[in-house]
Parts: sequence; C-alpha cells; structure tokens
Amino acid sequence: MTRQWLQRLQPDPDRAVDPAMPSTAVAGAVELLGTGPAQWAVQIAEEIAREILEQVPQHGGGQGPVSTLRRSTESAVLAALHLLVSDSPGRVSDLTDETLEGCRELARRGIPLDQVLRGVRLGHARLAHGLAAAIEQHVPADQRLTELRRVNDLLFRYADSHASIMAEEYIAERDRWRGSDEAARRAIVDEVLAGRPVDPRTTTRRLHYDISRTHVAAILWCDDTGGSPPAAERLHRTAMAMTRTLEAADMLLIPAYNTTAWVWFTVADEATPGRVEHLRDGLDRLRDVRAALGPPAAGRQGMRRSHLGALQAERIARLSGQWLCDYQEVRLVALATAEPEHAHWFVQDVLGPLASGGDRVRELRETLRVYLAEERSLRIAADRLHVARNTITYRVKRAEELLPATTTAGNSLELRLALELAQHLHT
Repeated sequence: MTRQWLQRLQPDPDRAVDPAMPSTAVAGAVELLGTGPAQWAVQIAEEIAREILEQVPQHGGGQGPVSTLRRSTESAVLAALHLLVSDSPGRVSDLTDETLEGCRELARRGIPLDQVLRGVRLGHARLAHGLAAAIEQHVPADQRLTELRRVNDLLFRYADSHASIMAEEYIAERDRWRGSDEAARRAIVDEVLAGRPVDPRTTTRRLHYDISRTHVAAILWCDDTGGSPPAAERLHRTAMAMTRTLEAADMLLIPAYNTTAWVWFTVADEATPGRVEHLRDGLDRLRDVRAALGPPAAGRQGMRRSHLGALQAERIARLSGQWLCDYQEVRLVALATAEPEHAHWFVQDVLGPLASGGDRVRELRETLRVYLAEERSLRIAADRLHVARNTITYRVKRAEELLPATTTAGNSLELRLALELAQHLHT
C-alpha cells in the first residue's frame, strides 16, 4: 500500500531552493511523487550537498563541482523517495545517471575514494534524519516504530548498495583516466593554475598551445546534462564558434567536469575593443550552453589570471542567469559579492523597500540604476530604457521615496553599488 505520509511531505516555505537538475527531470518527479514531496526532496538535497561541502571540502572547488554535487544528491533523494512510496520497491542497487557521473568526475579530479564514500554516508544519514522527523510529524503514534524500521531498512540497503557500486565505478574511472592524454593535459594546466613554475617550451609543446601569448579564458557549461548532442559536443562546438568570432589564433579546451569546459583563446592584444559585443552579436547560441569570460592577460601568469577572472564571472552569471558574462563588466559586483550573505545584507540596508521583489519595484530600481550610471542625464537614461524623459523623472522620484532616509542623505557610491548588486542577486 502506498505510504500516505510521504505524500504529505512539504518544503520549508521560508527557504526557496532552485532545483539543480533539468526542469524535465524535476517535472517528472512532481508527476511521480507530487509537488510537495518533490520540492521537499530538492530542499533536503541542497542541505545534503551543503553538509558534504562543509564536512568534505574536496567535493567543492568551484561552481561546476558544486552543481554536479547538487544534481547527484537531488537525483539520489528523489530515487529514494520513489522506492519508499512504491508498493513494490524496485532494485535498490540501481544508481541514477547523475550519481554515477558525479562519482566518475570525483575520480577524474583525484578525490580520494574514502572521501567520496564519506560523502555517501553523510548524505544518507541526513536523508534518514529528515525522513525520521517527517514520520514523527505525519505517522500515527501506534504505527511510527513499524514505519521507521521499514524506512531505515530500505535506506540502509540503498546506502550499502550505493557505496559498493560507487567504489567499483570510481576505481574503473580512475584507472582509465590515469592512462589518458586528457589526464596528462589536465595535470599540466593544474600546475599553471596553481601558480607553480613550469617550463614554457615544454608546456607549450605538450599542450599544443603557446602559453607565452595573450589569452582570454572562458568557462563554458551546460545547465542541461541530457539532450542531443551530448554536453561535451555542445561545449566543443561553442568553443570553436567563439574562436572564429574572436578571430583567435589558437584555442585550448580542457574538459573540467562532465558539463563544464575550461577554454583559453590566443588573441592579438589585451586592448581590442568590442570583443564581448562581437560575441553577443555574432555567436549563434547552442542550446543550454553558457559562457563566462576572463580579462585578457599575457603569458603563463596571464593564463592563470584570466582563468581566475572567468571563474568569478561564472559565479555572477549563475547568480544573475546571464548566458554570456564578461569579468570586466562585473568585476565590481564580483568583488562585492565574495561574501554573498553580506552582499544581501548590504543591499537590504541601503535600498530598504526598494530591494523588495515584484516587477514594479524592479522597474523603479533599474531606472534609478541607469539614471545614476548615466550621471543623472534624463536624456541618456530615457534613450537607454526606451521611454520618455517624463517617465524617467517619475520613476526616479518614486524610487527615491522608497529609499531609507539614511540612504537618501548618504553615500551615493553605496547607493550605486547596492543597485548594481541587486541586479545580480535576484533581489
């Protein structure tokens, strides 16, 4: 008989979490489990990922690994709920594609197996704790012990099977990866990115890429791991299209994670104007491929410098939803959001009611941002926003009325910064 209490699972309404898996997978989970249980699973999976990152930091290392971990935990929690809600549970030995790919990625990154399995144990322990709390809340007292035993037995077999299969997959992928040219190239790039000394001639020869030139780094990633063509092919096609659009002399692509690639382009110099505009205007976007660009920089250190900038641009792009984000356009925001929670506090303190959600408030906020960015020129602001000057005057007045009194009389630099941050923080 279907366990009715599982259908009553509900997420915490005060903590919205965006799913990490593709929308089609989440929609399938909603159809199978119901909206409440599916959203509960997304929240508990995010908690699991956060705990794993706190307890086993090696699982992190950037937006790509964190996204992979989130997809893996989400798919595992949803699969566990499916087993629990079924009258006839399927094979507990089946692992989701997201979990398997996450395991292989950890093997390629050289994360020790004991730390991989520790993450599995932490995840299942946190899921068991969440389900036990739900049983306490939703199951009648005379049935709780029986149901708790059933859940614990199924989760134990699920976790034990996961650990065994993941160990096998990890070892197989590690052995394959160690003997590949791809691994050798990644190891060289890791040395460069770590700032360690390398011989320029040897490195150039082994990478087939001249590290002494001027570089623009890019991070490319797919939000959707499924579909056709595969993610790796989509990333490569996008990199080749960017090479042509940038008129780059050469390109180096290193697969970083299963849905992410690190790319470097050899460009003529550091000061070429309109580089990003050319990409936005001339690049035919492939489905679900997004890009973040670093600043142009020369030589081995420049290769590292541009990559670090691209990583920051990637972080901002994931916050704001941009498909193409250039570090030089968001470097102030990147600097100010290094501590995201503090950035949110700053925006709330400076903007007050103007930081609230809703299309109307966002329109007022954006108008004030453009108006101040254009040195309070009504004409230029009106041209940029494609509205009449009187509309700008009205919106600016309404926006200023929503600001706290301390901000209205305060530092205009803080106000401009808060408005820029709000644009990227989904306020």
